[in-house]
Amino acid sequence: MATKNTYRILIWLVVILAATNLSMGISFWYHKQQDKKATEEQQKVEMPSEQRTRFFREQLNLQPDQVDSFRELNRTYNRSARRISDQLTLLRVEMVEEMGKADADTTKLHSISSEIGEQHKTLKDLTVDYYLDMKAVCDENQQEKLKEIFLSMTKSKEDVSLPQRGGPRYGRQNR
Repeated sequence: MATKNTYRILIWLVVILAATNLSMGISFWYHKQQDKKATEEQQKVEMPSEQRTRFFREQLNLQPDQVDSFRELNRTYNRSARRISDQLTLLRVEMVEEMGKADADTTKLHSISSEIGEQHKTLKDLTVDYYLDMKAVCDENQQEKLKEIFLSMTKSKEDVSLPQRGGPRYGRQNR
Protein backbone atom coordinates (compact mmCIF):
# COMPACT_ATOMS: atom_id res chain seq x y z
CA MET A 1 0.00 0.00 0.00
CA ALA A 2 2.85 2.38 0.84
CA THR A 3 4.40 1.93 -2.60
CA LYS A 4 1.04 2.65 -4.25
CA ASN A 5 0.76 5.95 -2.31
CA THR A 6 4.37 6.81 -3.09
CA TYR A 7 3.70 6.06 -6.76
CA ARG A 8 0.63 8.36 -6.76
CA ILE A 9 2.56 11.15 -5.02
CA LEU A 10 5.37 10.88 -7.56
CA ILE A 11 2.89 10.99 -10.47
CA TRP A 12 1.25 14.11 -9.01
CA LEU A 13 4.67 15.66 -8.45
CA VAL A 14 5.61 15.00 -12.11
CA VAL A 15 2.27 16.48 -13.28
CA ILE A 16 2.78 19.60 -11.13
CA LEU A 17 6.37 20.05 -12.34
CA ALA A 18 5.32 19.57 -15.99
CA ALA A 19 2.51 22.14 -15.57
CA THR A 20 4.92 24.58 -13.94
CA ASN A 21 7.45 24.18 -16.75
CA LEU A 22 4.76 24.53 -19.39
CA SER A 23 3.33 27.70 -17.83
CA MET A 24 6.83 29.15 -17.46
CA GLY A 25 7.57 28.44 -21.13
CA ILE A 26 4.29 30.01 -22.28
CA SER A 27 4.90 33.03 -20.04
CA PHE A 28 8.41 33.47 -21.45
CA TRP A 29 7.13 33.25 -25.03
CA TYR A 30 4.28 35.72 -24.32
CA HIS A 31 6.59 38.33 -22.77
CA LYS A 32 9.07 37.97 -25.61
CA GLN A 33 6.25 38.67 -28.10
CA GLN A 34 5.13 41.72 -26.08
CA ASP A 35 8.70 43.08 -26.05
CA LYS A 36 8.90 42.58 -29.83
CA LYS A 37 5.64 44.47 -30.35
CA ALA A 38 6.76 47.34 -28.10
CA THR A 39 10.07 47.63 -29.97
CA GLU A 40 8.29 47.62 -33.34
CA GLU A 41 5.87 50.33 -32.19
CA GLN A 42 8.73 52.52 -31.02
CA GLN A 43 10.50 52.14 -34.36
CA LYS A 44 7.32 52.77 -36.38
CA VAL A 45 7.01 56.37 -35.19
CA GLU A 46 8.23 58.39 -38.15
CA MET A 47 7.70 62.04 -38.70
CA PRO A 48 5.85 62.52 -41.99
CA SER A 49 6.98 65.12 -44.46
CA GLU A 50 3.38 66.27 -44.94
CA GLN A 51 0.82 67.20 -42.30
CA ARG A 52 3.33 67.35 -39.49
CA THR A 53 1.03 69.42 -37.29
CA ARG A 54 -1.60 66.67 -37.38
CA PHE A 55 1.07 64.08 -36.65
CA PHE A 56 2.29 66.01 -33.60
CA ARG A 57 -1.27 66.65 -32.45
CA GLU A 58 -1.97 62.91 -32.49
CA GLN A 59 1.37 61.73 -31.12
CA LEU A 60 1.67 64.33 -28.36
CA ASN A 61 -2.04 64.78 -27.63
CA LEU A 62 -1.72 68.54 -28.10
CA GLN A 63 -4.23 71.08 -26.84
CA PRO A 64 -5.74 73.51 -29.39
CA ASP A 65 -3.45 76.39 -28.37
CA GLN A 66 -0.44 74.08 -28.65
CA VAL A 67 -1.58 72.99 -32.12
CA ASP A 68 -1.62 76.63 -33.24
CA SER A 69 1.91 77.15 -31.92
CA PHE A 70 3.14 73.96 -33.58
CA ARG A 71 1.51 74.96 -36.87
CA GLU A 72 3.32 78.31 -36.90
CA LEU A 73 6.64 76.76 -35.85
CA ASN A 74 6.25 74.13 -38.58
CA ARG A 75 5.54 76.72 -41.27
CA THR A 76 8.55 78.78 -40.31
CA TYR A 77 10.79 75.71 -40.18
CA ASN A 78 9.53 74.34 -43.49
CA ARG A 79 10.15 77.60 -45.35
CA SER A 80 13.71 77.92 -44.10
CA ALA A 81 14.56 74.21 -44.34
CA ARG A 82 13.20 73.99 -47.89
CA ARG A 83 15.35 76.92 -48.99
CA ILE A 84 18.47 75.33 -47.47
CA SER A 85 17.61 71.88 -48.84
CA ASP A 86 17.19 73.29 -52.34
CA GLN A 87 20.54 75.06 -52.04
CA LEU A 88 22.19 71.80 -50.89
CA THR A 89 20.74 69.98 -53.89
CA LEU A 90 22.14 72.59 -56.27
CA LEU A 91 25.55 72.42 -54.61
CA ARG A 92 25.61 68.61 -54.80
CA VAL A 93 24.72 68.68 -58.50
CA GLU A 94 27.39 71.31 -59.12
CA MET A 95 29.91 69.15 -57.27
CA VAL A 96 29.10 66.02 -59.28
CA GLU A 97 29.25 67.97 -62.54
CA GLU A 98 32.66 69.38 -61.61
CA MET A 99 33.93 65.92 -60.61
CA GLY A 100 32.73 64.59 -63.96
CA LYS A 101 34.89 67.02 -65.93
CA ALA A 102 38.08 65.76 -67.51
CA ASP A 103 40.10 68.46 -65.72
CA ALA A 104 38.18 68.75 -62.44
CA ASP A 105 39.21 71.77 -60.36
CA THR A 106 39.99 70.43 -56.87
CA THR A 107 40.02 73.95 -55.41
CA LYS A 108 36.48 74.51 -56.66
CA LEU A 109 35.42 71.05 -55.42
CA HIS A 110 36.80 71.78 -51.95
CA SER A 111 35.03 75.12 -51.97
CA ILE A 112 31.74 73.46 -52.88
CA SER A 113 32.16 70.81 -50.21
CA SER A 114 32.87 73.53 -47.63
CA GLU A 115 29.71 75.35 -48.69
CA ILE A 116 27.74 72.10 -48.41
CA GLY A 117 29.11 71.68 -44.89
CA GLU A 118 28.13 75.21 -43.93
CA GLN A 119 24.62 74.78 -45.35
CA HIS A 120 24.26 71.44 -43.60
CA LYS A 121 25.28 73.02 -40.29
CA THR A 122 22.77 75.82 -40.85
CA LEU A 123 20.06 73.21 -41.47
CA LYS A 124 20.99 71.31 -38.29
CA ASP A 125 21.00 74.54 -36.27
CA LEU A 126 17.57 75.33 -37.69
CA THR A 127 16.36 71.86 -36.65
CA VAL A 128 17.73 72.37 -33.13
CA ASP A 129 15.86 75.67 -32.83
CA TYR A 130 12.69 74.04 -34.19
CA TYR A 131 12.93 71.23 -31.64
CA LEU A 132 13.63 73.57 -28.72
CA ASP A 133 10.78 75.88 -29.70
CA MET A 134 8.39 72.93 -29.84
CA LYS A 135 9.73 71.59 -26.56
CA ALA A 136 9.00 74.95 -24.89
CA VAL A 137 5.31 74.57 -25.83
CA CYS A 138 5.04 71.01 -24.42
CA ASP A 139 4.44 69.71 -20.91
CA GLU A 140 6.82 67.14 -19.37
CA ASN A 141 5.15 64.02 -20.83
CA GLN A 142 4.89 65.61 -24.25
CA GLN A 143 8.55 66.62 -24.09
CA GLU A 144 9.55 63.00 -23.50
CA LYS A 145 7.45 61.79 -26.43
CA LEU A 146 8.84 64.61 -28.63
CA LYS A 147 12.34 63.44 -27.75
CA GLU A 148 11.44 59.86 -28.76
CA ILE A 149 10.05 61.09 -32.09
CA PHE A 150 13.18 63.08 -32.91
CA LEU A 151 15.42 60.24 -31.73
CA SER A 152 13.69 57.78 -34.06
CA MET A 153 13.97 60.34 -36.86
CA THR A 154 17.72 60.75 -36.38
CA LYS A 155 18.22 56.99 -36.31
CA SER A 156 16.37 56.43 -39.55
CA LYS A 157 17.44 59.37 -41.75
CA GLU A 158 20.83 59.71 -43.36
CA ASP A 159 21.88 61.73 -46.39
CA VAL A 160 23.90 58.79 -47.66
CA SER A 161 23.13 55.21 -46.66
CA LEU A 162 26.19 53.77 -45.00
CA PRO A 163 27.05 50.07 -44.99
CA GLN A 164 26.39 48.21 -41.77
CA ARG A 165 29.31 47.45 -39.53
CA GLY A 166 30.30 43.84 -39.52
CA GLY A 167 32.57 43.38 -42.50
CA PRO A 168 36.04 41.83 -42.37
CA ARG A 169 37.44 44.79 -40.44
CA TYR A 170 35.06 44.04 -37.57
CA GLY A 171 35.69 40.30 -37.31
CA ARG A 172 32.78 38.95 -39.37
CA GLN A 173 34.63 37.21 -42.17
CA ASN A 174 32.99 34.56 -44.28
CA ARG A 175 33.19 31.43 -42.26
